Amino acid sequence: MKKIIRKLLSGYLLIIFLLLIELAFILVFQFGSEDILTVLLGVNTKNGEIKTTLALSYMILRLIVFIVALIIFFKIINRQEDPEFKIPWIVGILLIPFFFSVIFIIFGKNGLRKKDRLIIKASKAAFKHRYERGDVEKEALESAAGAFSYLRSATGLGCHENNKITYFKNGEEFFADLIEKLKNAKEFIFMEFYLIADGSFWSEIRSVLIDKAKSGVEVRLVYDDMGCGGTISSLTPRILKKHGVSCFKFHPFRPILSAMYNNRDHRKIVVIDHDYAYTGGINLADEYGNIIQKFGYWKDSMIRLEGSAVNNLITVFLQNYDIAQGKVSDYDKYLSYEYQKFDEKGYIMPFGDGPGDIDGYLICEQTYVNILHYARSEVYISTPYLVPTYQLLDALRNAALRGVKVHLILPGVPDKPLIYKVAESNFRFLMDAGVKIYRYAPGFNHMKTIIADGRLALVGSINFDFRSLVHHFECGALMFDCACLKDITEDFKQMLLSCEPVPPDFEQKPAARRLCSLIKIISPLL
Repeated sequence: MKKIIRKLLSGYLLIIFLLLIELAFILVFQFGSEDILTVLLGVNTKNGEIKTTLALSYMILRLIVFIVALIIFFKIINRQEDPEFKIPWIVGILLIPFFFSVIFIIFGKNGLRKKDRLIIKASKAAFKHRYERGDVEKEALESAAGAFSYLRSATGLGCHENNKITYFKNGEEFFADLIEKLKNAKEFIFMEFYLIADGSFWSEIRSVLIDKAKSGVEVRLVYDDMGCGGTISSLTPRILKKHGVSCFKFHPFRPILSAMYNNRDHRKIVVIDHDYAYTGGINLADEYGNIIQKFGYWKDSMIRLEGSAVNNLITVFLQNYDIAQGKVSDYDKYLSYEYQKFDEKGYIMPFGDGPGDIDGYLICEQTYVNILHYARSEVYISTPYLVPTYQLLDALRNAALRGVKVHLILPGVPDKPLIYKVAESNFRFLMDAGVKIYRYAPGFNHMKTIIADGRLALVGSINFDFRSLVHHFECGALMFDCACLKDITEDFKQMLLSCEPVPPDFEQKPAARRLCSLIKIISPLL
């Protein structure tokens, strides 16, 4: 019931309502008979004076809508952003001006409150001095230096060496390790997830968090409110706080009109003391560890970091935690630490990204593009959704046209059939360039990982879709020449043995193609 109420009070209901109003105006005032107007308005529209007044009122209303739409049109044209994001607004304003004008006024800008933006700015100032731009020589990173330099410039975070990285190829491995490490925490536990669901894993983890908080360990938890809508009790923060756990909902749902509801916290982060940090695609729910199976076998992955790179994920966690709690944490308290140096080669840079217009960068999108540009021989990609920006779609295609073997793995059992149809509408465009596309036959592939030439990889929470690339708060870790990349490559090869290749002559049915073309027009706004 709560889930239904949330949907009824959300901006979607307003969108439908406004669209119906506009259609009613067009049908009634332009095409409706006088009898219809008489019934709807309760006045005798055959009266000449009333009829003239109604006609004049309608013309004035249309003029006001036209002026507002014209102002918004030029505002959109002059935005400093990819034209791909302008087209849906422009088409909408031209076809349905009243509806799209109101929607633009409410949802046209990033939904972050002014207070959120001030906290993000203050947090960057608080940790900036902790990361030196010259921490790793470009010569050591070889041709991957550009990808790391971009992340340093865009995020202000550092690149790290001599870290130990462990790769978990499924939820079963990850949860067993996580629970063990949580039980050994001595100083603090930081956790940030998009989805937490009642079940075996959350029950055990919640008990550990409460026990640790009672023993004096600082426990901080932030989760996405809409991501957890209906999966855990809305009273969870209040209950956990009674036991000493500092818990907050990210962008909590309230029945108001705000674009902030479009900016969800899709990150997956755990930090335990200064010893361990985790990130990847796994949420705290039983299906991720295959205790239950909703869409067949659930394929996903995580990595565990040990070493100085832990500081990056501490920083990324604190930024969103601070937005949720409404004040800036003491970054020096957590970042002032001398980490063990491991005898392992390679470089890693964990990072976070937020809604596109926070700082003018689409960090996740560009990092994926940079990895594809780096590739010379072979790329493996795993993603549950394929509704990407055109720049990313084109980068995939160009990599294949350069002669790179591009292997793209999607779910065999999708969780969102309509979105999967949109993904299929991109198959022909990619396959004609030489991209090999596969369906993961055992079930739902939720893994968000890419590796190029066995040397440059990204593991994180980032899907190949507009929600992750443009609207959400995301995170990941860029890695170069790390020992765990062999495990990632082997995991991909094993996945391919369980995959069914999309036939070379694949063609989407005409009806599905037309539906997807309509959806793709507005996909940058979704």
